[in-house]
Amino acid sequence: MKKFLSLVLALALCLSLVACGSSGSNDTADTAETPDSSAEGTTETSVTLPKNIEVQVPASAGGGTDVVARALTTYISGNSDSNMTVMNNTDGSGVVAFETVRTGASDGSDILFFHTTMCIKTASGMYDYSAAEDFKVIGAALPTNPGGYVLVVPGDSGIEDLDAFIEAAKAGGMNIGVETNGSSHIMAGILAGALGVELEYVEAGSDTDKLTNLVGGSIDCALVNANQAKQYVEAGKVNALGCFSATDEGGRNTILPDVPSLPELGYTDCVYGTYFFILANKDMDDATAQAINDLFTAAAADPDTAEILEGSGMGMEFVPYEEAQAVVADQQETLTAVCAELGISVG
Repeated sequence: MKKFLSLVLALALCLSLVACGSSGSNDTADTAETPDSSAEGTTETSVTLPKNIEVQVPASAGGGTDVVARALTTYISGNSDSNMTVMNNTDGSGVVAFETVRTGASDGSDILFFHTTMCIKTASGMYDYSAAEDFKVIGAALPTNPGGYVLVVPGDSGIEDLDAFIEAAKAGGMNIGVETNGSSHIMAGILAGALGVELEYVEAGSDTDKLTNLVGGSIDCALVNANQAKQYVEAGKVNALGCFSATDEGGRNTILPDVPSLPELGYTDCVYGTYFFILANKDMDDATAQAINDLFTAAAADPDTAEILEGSGMGMEFVPYEEAQAVVADQQETLTAVCAELGISVG
């Protein structure tokens, strides 16, 4: 795989961006005051937000994205007058959740919490709209964990390290479980190119589903988040061979620190970082978006919440509101180029 792939992904993680959001109408319903700026740990705002906010999360309950969403929204519900309810909605591979928010209320009662995979679905043609252009970008968060997804094989496969994996893959007939047109699909393509092997891509669903299928013998290998892989590794059900790094500087995943990173093993193209996004109907006004951004920023910075996120390998840091839209736009441009390079498209 060309060095192009790691360079564009690493560049996207390192850019310092500045952008401004758009303005629009502010529909109102049952509302609640945001925290007073004089209170410790809160930010200045006089915006009145809805008392009840539904947070669409296009991920299964119990997975990494769900853990992050619930940790942040639990803090917000307990430290503001707004109650946030996570709605796990994986219908249509996430498209139903996207559309629920894109066509939903602009007053803050409907928001979307997701990540880089949304940009891939747009780039591949699976979703017709863009997070950067067709939604209000409320916030964007960068990962703080230096490591990323982990390559795993069944514990009884006899494959104990990456060299053995490469040998088995070159012998032919090995498949890898992916979520089609998702982050794992992109990483699988990068991995195959970096290792110089051919892999058959098999639809295997979420990380939870991938691990179940792997242990059940339906797939030969998979790339999954370290938090969910950990219990399988510790139980000896899977072997972890290496992990992606968040930047081209390399780095191991803090959840499985004994697992070497693929870049340190010499495969420097294996770089991929996941951004988290908060989106809403495009007509949301800047003041409302800023107020919601302030709540999520405060939640991520809260020591107890940060401990949950870091413990799940999903630590994050929100960029300033003014930079969020440009961060998402840059991710879309980057991943559109990567999808084109890998030939990933539903068309």
